[in-house]
Amino acid sequence: MNLTRYDTATINKFSVDSQTGFLHVEDVPIARVGVFPYIDSGGKVTMEAKLPDDLLTDSAVESANSKPITDDHPPESVNTTNTGRYMKGFTANNAHVDGDKMKVDMTITDSALIKEIQGGKQELSIGFQTDLVPVKGTYKGMQYDSAQKNIQINHVAVVRRGRAGHSVRLTGDSAEMVIDDSQEKGTSMDTTKIRLDGADVTVATADADKILKLDADNKANNSKIAKLDAQIKALTAERDKLKGGADANKKSLDEAQAKADSLEKELAETEKKFEGDALDQAIADRMALIDEVKPYVGDSFDFKGKSPKEMKLEAISKTDSVDLSDKSDDYIDAYFDSIKNRNNSGVVGYTGIETNVKTDSVDNKPAKDRYHLA
Repeated sequence: MNLTRYDTATINKFSVDSQTGFLHVEDVPIARVGVFPYIDSGGKVTMEAKLPDDLLTDSAVESANSKPITDDHPPESVNTTNTGRYMKGFTANNAHVDGDKMKVDMTITDSALIKEIQGGKQELSIGFQTDLVPVKGTYKGMQYDSAQKNIQINHVAVVRRGRAGHSVRLTGDSAEMVIDDSQEKGTSMDTTKIRLDGADVTVATADADKILKLDADNKANNSKIAKLDAQIKALTAERDKLKGGADANKKSLDEAQAKADSLEKELAETEKKFEGDALDQAIADRMALIDEVKPYVGDSFDFKGKSPKEMKLEAISKTDSVDLSDKSDDYIDAYFDSIKNRNNSGVVGYTGIETNVKTDSVDNKPAKDRYHLA
């Protein structure tokens, strides 16, 4: 299968030539050895290795020299037939190995892209071609399912990404890579119809399950509101009945009133939480949390009806085998964040576009277009 991958790095050190106006970025780490997670569109995680004998070879390092820089990723590999459309600068001829990393200098020549970079568009994404060999092993205590071989860099893209925290700084921080193998060049997005509130709605096939789960959660919230309202009415009726008694019933009357007041407050808070834009935000927050938790709990985990706290506790339990159910919400939030930061020691990536790239491999292994920076 031919895949396109994007792994990003933040441009945080650059200078502008006073004579030409060109923008220069020095000593950019574009790849490093290690084992990194890839998440496909179905949520399955595979571990792929960039081993020293594959990444730090003369051939791989030299492939980073004098390569085009683009404004976002083009829909095809960059070559002599399309540089007029895509090329906005170039890498220097000084690609080299620094420890377990590959680094190179870069120059941006396009004035529009330079302005975008100065305005905040400051992430790099490396496009490369590789043969993915399905071989299991362990590197520095990390197990992998396959290894990237014959790595050849095609271009470096300047991109603006919307997912906070998924960046790799020039100082060497890293996070996970993401693959999207759901879109193939020349084909349209797969869609399906689902039923929401009595109507058929067309959505992306990959999102159907998430939307149905969110709809179920929303219905559960509405059911909870209805039950609370029924309890309030029952308690109010009990209160009114008790009011008709003598002063001897005052204690029971006060208890019923306290329960009714508490439930009214809970109802108000629940309605406020799921009214207007707050419902949209709650759905967006839940979808984001599901995406964060899923790599730890696996595809079989049922998110329906689970609270954010329950999802985080499950992820923590799966990762560290500890039970934090008796801890405060703040403690659980901090512990979950530490797991994300710990696992974000790999290289970040985000979904790209599949391309059909032929391979010259004598084994006829499928060549894969990847985009990587660590």
